[in-house]
Amino acid sequence: MLKRLFIAIDPEPALLDTIFRLISTIKREYPVEGMRYTAPQNLHLTLLFLGDTDENLIPKIGNRLDEICQNFTEFDLEFANLGAFPSRHNPRILWLGVNNPEPVSVLAKAIIHDSGLVVAPEKDQFSPHLTLGRVAENARGVSGEVFSRLFSKLGNVKAGSTRIREVLLYQSVLKPGGPEYTVLSRHALKKLC
Repeated sequence: MLKRLFIAIDPEPALLDTIFRLISTIKREYPVEGMRYTAPQNLHLTLLFLGDTDENLIPKIGNRLDEICQNFTEFDLEFANLGAFPSRHNPRILWLGVNNPEPVSVLAKAIIHDSGLVVAPEKDQFSPHLTLGRVAENARGVSGEVFSRLFSKLGNVKAGSTRIREVLLYQSVLKPGGPEYTVLSRHALKKLC
């Protein structure tokens, strides 16, 4: 049976509260019809999206993640600056970025290149971010002024820092009310001395 999987890291609960307050501010002060915001329990930073994966591979994936994670030490990650994909002028995804992305980028590249899970790792791009919301297809282009004001006022927001202690393997189940994520396994990074 296939399961929709991804590998991610989670901010600590205190930072998640701050990010949720930021989302609430955006909803209230910069309303966009058709914008679907990420539920607080679903906020994460994806390192690698695996997609539909044979469930028999889950133990192998977990073992490989354990091996990779033992080559990395816990690190702090600061979340700051709003952005959008594909661009601020044509947003489909609103995100919160990362200052000093090197530690998480190196970890993601190790997972992408060394896990044996990606067929063409050189094509897999990694851009560290937390997805805050998605603009519905029918709302794209009509909310440019609102996004312009949002980026002007909050584009350089600093949400705070979090200690990254583990990598998680998640299952995603798509439901009408939004995706439901379940942690399948946790893979600790080496502790700081």
